[in-house]
Amino acid sequence: MRRTVAGAPLGDALIAVGLLVARLVTLASGVQPGGGAISYVLAPVWTLPLAWRSRYPLAVALTIAGAELVEVAVGGYHDSVPELLALLLVQYSLGAHSASTVRLVLGEAAVLGVSTWSWLGPQHEHSWSLLGDVALALAPMFAGLYVRQQRLRAAALERLAEQLAHEREERARTAVAEERSRIARELHDEVAHAMSVIAVQADAAEGALARDPALVQKPLVAIRDTARAALTDMRRVLGALGGDEAPELAPGPGLARAPELLEQACAAGLDVRFRAEGEAAPLPQALDLAAFRVLQEGLTNVRKHAGAARVDVLLRYEPDAVTVEVDDDGDGSGAGGGSGRGLAGLRERVALLGGEFAAGPGTRGFALRVKLPLT
Repeated sequence: MRRTVAGAPLGDALIAVGLLVARLVTLASGVQPGGGAISYVLAPVWTLPLAWRSRYPLAVALTIAGAELVEVAVGGYHDSVPELLALLLVQYSLGAHSASTVRLVLGEAAVLGVSTWSWLGPQHEHSWSLLGDVALALAPMFAGLYVRQQRLRAAALERLAEQLAHEREERARTAVAEERSRIARELHDEVAHAMSVIAVQADAAEGALARDPALVQKPLVAIRDTARAALTDMRRVLGALGGDEAPELAPGPGLARAPELLEQACAAGLDVRFRAEGEAAPLPQALDLAAFRVLQEGLTNVRKHAGAARVDVLLRYEPDAVTVEVDDDGDGSGAGGGSGRGLAGLRERVALLGGEFAAGPGTRGFALRVKLPLT
């Protein structure tokens, strides 16, 4: 923090006092005697206002121009190095610190006007040309303008840097939120599907145990395989969340695993009617995953909530899109008593890919229809 004296920067205050001392010494020693008593009286007026030159450049310029006018009018023109330095500092301050062009012009007009009048006076020894004196006076002003420009540019760059830093933070927060939402969707899809399969198979195992313990093996194997597959997928998702770069433990979900979902639905007691249309073709990874999640969520909801006995699954490959439809003959409630998070996550996933999403009561029960564009 800059130190101040009476509201003036300490450095400027020291310069002002130094010039006052120099002016008084030159007067007292006779090196530059000045105009007599009036020079002693006006010495503080010439110098001390410079302490506030950076804060009030126009007022300081008018004050020093007035001091020069009075001193020349009363005592005549005389050479003075401290007074010349004061004028040069005033010119620099007008260029570097003026709040507006109008203030700069007014200050320059006052200083140059009085200096020109003094230069033209009869007691002035014209050792320099008028143009030379004007050029000498204006040089510090242009130097001040240059410094001001650099200062404003540095301030603008600092503001820009702050703005860019703020935008980076916003983008980072947005990216984190989107990634968390993506991870939440993935975990929900994996866990909800696996738990629904395990719950159905556990019920089957309990019923088999009551009838014939030998029949328990099949649902237990299904529970084991489903749990292992879910753990593998969860490790893959959590590995992505932690930034792991190791290869995945198993291929990512895609329509290649659709038969697995259909078998699980059949094992749960559903009458699954599957129909594929069009020529199957490799899909982009994001689209392949989305199509798989649609089928997975649709079958999961049928098992958990629809109370259906039959479900029709359609997978249609088109030149520019792939369509997944899951229709059941249940009560048409779809999400039933669930939270609806699965369908909401699907809607968001499909929207990110520019696809079409529809879910609601169908002709027989609940219908889920999604169309995903290939481009």
